[in-house]
Amino acid sequence: MKKLLLVFLSVAFALTAQAQYYHLSGASGNPNNINQEDSEYPVGGGLPSTWSSILSASQSPGTYTSSQNIPFNFLFNGNSVTTYRASNTGILTFSQVSNPANNSGGGVVSLASSNVPDSSVCVLGINGSGTNDQIATATFGTSPNRQHWIMFSSFSGTGTSGSHWTYWSVVLEESTNNIYIVDQRTANFTGSLNLGIRVSGAVIDSLNGVSSQSTNAPDRSDNTHYTFIQGVQPDYEMGAVSFNVSPYLGLNTAPYTIEANFVNNGAQTLSSATFNYTIDGGTPITSSLSNLNIASGSTGTLSSGTNWNPSATGTYEVKAWLSDLNGSNIDQNSANDTVSLTVQVVTALTQRYPLYETFTSSTCGPCTPANTTMEGIFANNPGEHNSIKYQMSWPGSGDPYFTYEGGDRRTFYGINSVPRVQIDGGWDGNGNALTQSVYDYYQNQPAFVQMTATWSRWSKTIETDVTITSLADVTSNSLKLFAAIYSVRDVANVGTNGETEFFHVLKKLMPSSSGESLSSLTSGATVTKQLSYTFNGNYILPPNAQSPVNLSNSHTVEDFTNLGVVLWIQDVSTKEVLQSVDATYTIGQFENSLASKMNIYPNPTTDILFVEGDFSEEATIRLVDIAGREFVRSKADFTGGHRVEISTASLAPGTYLLITTTRGASHAQPVIVQ
Repeated sequence: MKKLLLVFLSVAFALTAQAQYYHLSGASGNPNNINQEDSEYPVGGGLPSTWSSILSASQSPGTYTSSQNIPFNFLFNGNSVTTYRASNTGILTFSQVSNPANNSGGGVVSLASSNVPDSSVCVLGINGSGTNDQIATATFGTSPNRQHWIMFSSFSGTGTSGSHWTYWSVVLEESTNNIYIVDQRTANFTGSLNLGIRVSGAVIDSLNGVSSQSTNAPDRSDNTHYTFIQGVQPDYEMGAVSFNVSPYLGLNTAPYTIEANFVNNGAQTLSSATFNYTIDGGTPITSSLSNLNIASGSTGTLSSGTNWNPSATGTYEVKAWLSDLNGSNIDQNSANDTVSLTVQVVTALTQRYPLYETFTSSTCGPCTPANTTMEGIFANNPGEHNSIKYQMSWPGSGDPYFTYEGGDRRTFYGINSVPRVQIDGGWDGNGNALTQSVYDYYQNQPAFVQMTATWSRWSKTIETDVTITSLADVTSNSLKLFAAIYSVRDVANVGTNGETEFFHVLKKLMPSSSGESLSSLTSGATVTKQLSYTFNGNYILPPNAQSPVNLSNSHTVEDFTNLGVVLWIQDVSTKEVLQSVDATYTIGQFENSLASKMNIYPNPTTDILFVEGDFSEEATIRLVDIAGREFVRSKADFTGGHRVEISTASLAPGTYLLITTTRGASHAQPVIVQ
């Protein structure tokens, strides 16, 4: 009996000693979405107070934290561990030796290097010895599904010069004992790193030459996580990644192809499978797929051979998964094999008018060819898109037409270089890379919101009216309406890059860079909004972006007859722009005909003003001062020369505007009160 027990213990020890890890391909977002924070900032510079700093800045390279407790039971390589230490060279170790190896040079060394300790999780090639670099921790979730995050905050890439930073975290997960490495935020760092787990010099699971996929956006939307799992990699494990089906479909375009992406987490190359999908949990629709070639670690796009053809509009739940892998093999991890999507089928969709938001500057050399490329594509596709350009405060002294509101949009998107372009809140590319195929891709995305808008101007006051009609239910609580007053063409802000004219330059966001909140949109319902802004003071040309225009007492409008207004609806949580519209100018087109049918007297006046009209429709009358403040608003029917009487006795002497608006026209008449 003793011999049998000894043999059993020896086998168990051997299995534990030879245990190993395997990893999954990088996946978007945070692991299991337990950490839902969107505040990837330096410690003391915006990182929430729920995080605790465990290693301060300006420490020598290779410095370790003190021993830190893991806030739940955790197994590393099959063995219980309760504490860890982390170094400012990207190493987290469970080793209990007094002075573990620390890769003090911070280089992109192999995990097999003697510079790396055993029992460690590694992000090699970064260092945090700078003045903003710290290591911080936080725990998310509730038992038994908590995650403990250890963040290498605002680190540098070893060997990279100039201003740059990169944020990575190691995540320990309760119950599953999975370990994740999360790529969170990066600016101006293009180097590659070695990631992975070292159990010992002979047992290593690594990903070498990994480049950051994140941007400078301080949120989780651009994060990528790499999963490391204890044990032997199964032969067959197909993880469902995402649907390639729009959540909004027009019934008039049915039937629809059901297509999804799957990642091969198994050891065997996938050559055949059965594609399954259901609608609202009904009978599975199956298709046999052959001649596949999805290698281990690769992602494949697969589609059903049977299209979906709904007979009515409505909301549907679509699910898809694979079975019969390489014949009759079963997926060995059923927890992640199904992808689901809620789809709204509406009667018909509408045309999309993509919004191009360009971050540029007259002091940016690469911006010149980028703007030329973009304007050439825009000229070949007139009326099919909308464009707004934000002149930025760098490089150098920046563009004289930089505005703080343009800076707010920069912060919103996490822009850290110019030229940069956001297309409907995405793409995030250099204008030099814009092609007709990229343009077509964004224009061909389904749209389910219609927008129509008009705008008018009197003196320095801009007013816009927009009508929004949704063709589907949009339940987001993060919708906002933005309106930008832009200059069609500017010439005064010439800088150092050779550009001599600038198109669709932002002058003012209405009501502000924060936009105007919208409630969830209901299919078939119409929402109307009216926004206005009056420019203050006189025109100035600031010397540079370091002394930008103060809109409370001046402006940068070169020509008030050369303005336009573009509006858009955006989900500020996902940053997706649902639709945009370039408002139609109304005054000027109809003003003369409306003015000929009106009589306003006496003008100047002291205590009373009469307004007569001769047209057969209801009109709105507004009396405002030159700052846009409204003193009178009323509706009147001017059929047959009806007259409206307005008291001006309580008004201060000065010049006012009497604005008459009908369904198809507006007229602004200056009125002097003495």
